[in-house]
This record gives sequence, C-alpha cells and structure tokens, in this order.
Amino acid sequence: MKEAGITSASIGVFAWTMLEPRDGCYEFEWLDQVMDRFAEEGMHVFLATPSGSKPMWLSEKHPEVCRVGKNGIRETSGGRHNHCLSSILYREKCRMINTQLAGRYKKHPALALWHVGNEFSGECHCSNCRSAFQSWLKQRYKTLDELNLAWWSAFWNHTFTDWEQIPTNDSSIDGLQLDWLRFTNEQHISFLLNEMRPLRELTPDVPCTTNFMGTHESNNYWQWAEHLDILANDLYPMPDDRGKSWRNAIRLDFAHSLMRGMGMGKPWMLLECSPSSVNWGEINKLKRPGVHRQELLQALANGANTIHYFQWRKGRGGSEKYHGAVVDHEGSNCSRVFQDCAAIGTELNQLSHLYKHDCIQAEVAMLYDWESRWSLNLSSGPKKIQAIEPFPSDLYNENCYDHYEALTRIGVTVDILSVKSDFSGYKVLILPSLYLIKEDLVKKLLNFVQSGGHLVATFLTGYVNVSNCCWQGGFPGAGLRKLFGIWNEELDNLHDETHVSVVGEVKGTAKDVVERIHLEGAHALAWAGSEFYSGSPLITEHTYGKGSASYLATRFEMPVLLDYYTNLNCRAGVQQTLGLDLPEGVVFRVRESEAGKIGFLFNYNRESQWIDLRDQNLVSFYDPQVKYSGELLMKPYESFVLKFK
Repeated sequence: MKEAGITSASIGVFAWTMLEPRDGCYEFEWLDQVMDRFAEEGMHVFLATPSGSKPMWLSEKHPEVCRVGKNGIRETSGGRHNHCLSSILYREKCRMINTQLAGRYKKHPALALWHVGNEFSGECHCSNCRSAFQSWLKQRYKTLDELNLAWWSAFWNHTFTDWEQIPTNDSSIDGLQLDWLRFTNEQHISFLLNEMRPLRELTPDVPCTTNFMGTHESNNYWQWAEHLDILANDLYPMPDDRGKSWRNAIRLDFAHSLMRGMGMGKPWMLLECSPSSVNWGEINKLKRPGVHRQELLQALANGANTIHYFQWRKGRGGSEKYHGAVVDHEGSNCSRVFQDCAAIGTELNQLSHLYKHDCIQAEVAMLYDWESRWSLNLSSGPKKIQAIEPFPSDLYNENCYDHYEALTRIGVTVDILSVKSDFSGYKVLILPSLYLIKEDLVKKLLNFVQSGGHLVATFLTGYVNVSNCCWQGGFPGAGLRKLFGIWNEELDNLHDETHVSVVGEVKGTAKDVVERIHLEGAHALAWAGSEFYSGSPLITEHTYGKGSASYLATRFEMPVLLDYYTNLNCRAGVQQTLGLDLPEGVVFRVRESEAGKIGFLFNYNRESQWIDLRDQNLVSFYDPQVKYSGELLMKPYESFVLKFK
C-alpha cells in the first residue's frame, strides 16, 4: 500500500458476520490487528458500519428484516442492500453493532472517518413499510379529502375512503408514486441517522459519511447531504474507445460538479472508483493508457480531496472476482495497473497543496432537481428516452448533460445547485426541464431576474405542482408565464429519426420534443424552420427588471447550444476559464491551492489534438522550467497540471 501511495482504506464494509458470528457474540481481534497495523504505519482507517449486508443468522431467524418486492414476495437471505427500511429489529441490530465499534475504537489513532453503510438504495413493500407510508401520508395531508384532491385520485375511481386502503404502488396514480419516492428517500435518511446516532455520541470528533452514487435515480442526495460531515461519491465510468467518447468524460465532470454543489464548494471524496475495468457491464473494457490518471485528476480538479479505489486486492470468488483492483490475482507489484496506481499515488501526494481550499464559485449555475426528474418520469405523455451508458439516464438527465456539455465546451465552469440554494451570486442560472415548480421557488427566480440575473429555462419547465398535478392557467405555470413572457400551448414528441430545423440568430436542428409557444411580451431569437409549426418561436428572451428570462422550447442539437451560450455569456459578462477556444473534448479546469491557482488541461479524446495556447503564461506544476504557450500537441487521454506564471 505504501509503495502505491495509499494512505487510507475503508475497512469492514460487509464484515458483519466476521464481527458478530452469532447473535450477541462479538469478535474484534482480527480488526484490532488491522487497526493497529494501520496506526503503526502512520496510515488511516475509514471504518465502515456493516449494515449493507445482513448476517445469515439474522435473516434466517428473523426473515422480516428482508425486503418485500412490488410483487409481494419477500426476498430470501443473501445478496446485499436488501434490508427492510422500516424494520425496528434491523435498526436496533445496526445500532448495537455500531455502538460496539464506536466504543471499542473511539480513541484509536487510526480511526479517521466513519463510512456508514454502503450505497443505500432500493425500496421495501412489506406490511410495515405500507403502514409507515400511510402514517407518513397522514402527517403530510392531514385528511383524505386533501390527499384525494392532491393525487386527483377520483380518476379511474381510485378515491380512497380509508387510510389503510392506500397501497405502496399504483402506476395509475402518479402523485402516489411521487410521494412513495419521497417517503422511501426519507426512510433511507432516517435509517442513516439511526446508524450515525451512536457514532456521533461516542466519537463526536470523527466525521461521518456514506457513499453516494452520482445521479442515482431514486435518491434525492440534496436532502442526504444536509446530514453528513463530508460528501463522498462512487463513480464507475465504462471505458469506451468508440465514437465521441469524450462526451462520457464531460458527464464525469457533471457528477463531480454535483458533489461540489452539494457540499457548497467544500472538498469531497471519491470513495470508490476502479483503477481498471469493472465486471458488471455487458462489455468490460480495460482503461486505455492515460484514462485512469485522467479520471482521478478530473475528480481532483472538480474538488475531490480523497481518492479511494474499489478494490485493493481482487477476491478469489464471488460476483466481483474480476472487478478491477490495485493488486491482481497474481499478487505482486509487477502488473501494469499497480505501477499505474503507484505513479498516481506519488502525483497526488505532490498535489497536496489543494487539500485545504474550497472550490472557486462559478459565474454560471444550473439547477438539478430530483423531484422534477421523478415527476417527469412518472408522467405518461412526454417522450421517454432509453438509458445511455455510462450512467443511468432519461430525458431529464440528458437535457442537463446537454447544457452542461455546451458550457464546458466553450470554456465556462458550471456550479450545480438545488432549488433551495442561494442564486444571488451568479450571472446566469439554467433550469433544464424544471418540470415541477413550487411557488416559493418562483419568488426566488423573480428576484434573481429583477436583480439583473439572466435566467434560462428549457422545454418541460413549469408543468406540474408539488403533487404532480398540472398547473392551470397555461404553461409555464405558477407565475412563470409572466416572467418568461410566453405561453407554451402544446408539446410535440418526435420519433428518434425526426429532426426540426432551427432558423434565426442561431441555426441548426432540434430533436425529441418541440413545444409550440406564443409570444406574450418576449421576443424571439430563433424559430422552427420545418413541420406545421414552422415560424413558431423556439428561443425567446424577455426583459424583466434589470435582467432577462429566456426560454428554449426544444431539445437542440449541440451546435445550436454552443452558439446560444457563446452569445449569452458574452452579453452577461461571463468569463472563460482560460480565455481560449479549445477543440471539442479538450477541457480546462482551475482549482485554488496554497501555491495559487492550479490549472488542469485535459484531452478527453482518443485521438491527439492540437491546441493553440497563444500567449498564455503557463508552466508545469511539477517542473517550472517546462513552459506552455503557442501550439501544443496533446496525446490521446493526456492531462497536464499547470501553474499560472
């Protein structure tokens, strides 16, 4: 580990039976040896609580701790991440083992962090969870009349006359499904807080975290982040050397920016990544030379302070025996992957100047809202898009990625915010398909624009309220129609092969969905050039107070977004990170450090790229004698770490 530059490790993630082989019988001697060895070597342990996988003696004796699926069938022992979220017994057992761990190691010099559980996810439909859901609904709606109105449940004669009639799943009531996602998300948070209670009581100075999974579709991490001391994420991009694979790298940046936003600019941790291939994809490719280093430097450039691998050594059996690891089955330090990890370990140590500094606030922000994503996906009607590797995706996420990519390609850093964030320090705020709109958010958006901000919303913004019921009075609803100066009358869903031409100040094509909108005070910058709605506005702008509100009524192809944001950022006074036009797939990031600003120049392409740095005064971070200006050839997946001279 020391040879590889590793300074810490998560230990005990799935070790419950090794810690407690029988109910109430604890065995810590093996863990004592591990903890002591790490302390002797001056290294740190992120001690994991073992709740991610139940011991067989528990689930066989108490099968009620296992989850029940939507089909009503209870899962058997085995697997992982499949405990009932409402089980009082399982929560008590977790609290007991965590109390034992915290009490035993609270003063241990190796203990640096609590790694609570592991990749929380999923849902349970047992009778206990159904009762808990019904109680949660009583607290939320107070009366059945209010619930029936909010869910529009009279449709198809689904009016509820008793709380106990309410199921955990009914695909015909999208309001119910939305509330079920909210409830399950809160159940996870409650479970997490239950686990952390003894840890915080016995080790108040040891921070707690759990590992997120990027834009995981069912977890609203904005709410989770409020309860953690430091944020951590797991990220496993699928290597791809086909086509424009650099787009996947920009999506990694999006996930990193999301973590940075959740921590309000504070550093975060990349708690799991693979130094090589994974084992769970359809095609598990090896990472090409330079990709592994680039992925880690990407995380660092976007605010990560800690890099952890899964896993240290490849296991001999089980479902992850072929998953990437620092040490291969061969067992020595001779492998290509080990040598790669060791070189990166040395490099990360040299970059320790970064660790104590928050991230620089950008001038452009984007809202990412899980409730809008949930509501849109639960609504029948708008076009659905198939998941695209390397991340689970949908129309909502794809739209977010589109706008993030466009801004990245023109050299603009983007902060990702929640609907509760403070927008006041930004020049431009983007709302990609903010489908669900609450009235308190509308007030914030009005203030942002009136104070001089530039607001950009896209198709499928402002359709529904908090219960996934459509706003009346025309889209965008809740008062946004007046702010944007438009009326969105109807939505056209296109076949994948159908494209609509775009004419006006920007030109190109659009796809997937097109809204037919009317001007009500706004002026048009671009129009549809084909289909029966040829001449209908597709990009509008409305002056409001000291600022402006723009609406993009379709999913534009990338050339249109590049032109649009280039023009908007110029008018809004947004600065590029480097002030240069870089080739597609070449990205520059900046991060503060004790040694001043550090730049990261990445070629995400599988081909070499020439870039013109012109008169930039940049030097190598590692060797100030190496200077960069003028024409520069970047090899495939090459990354430079630079200082401003």
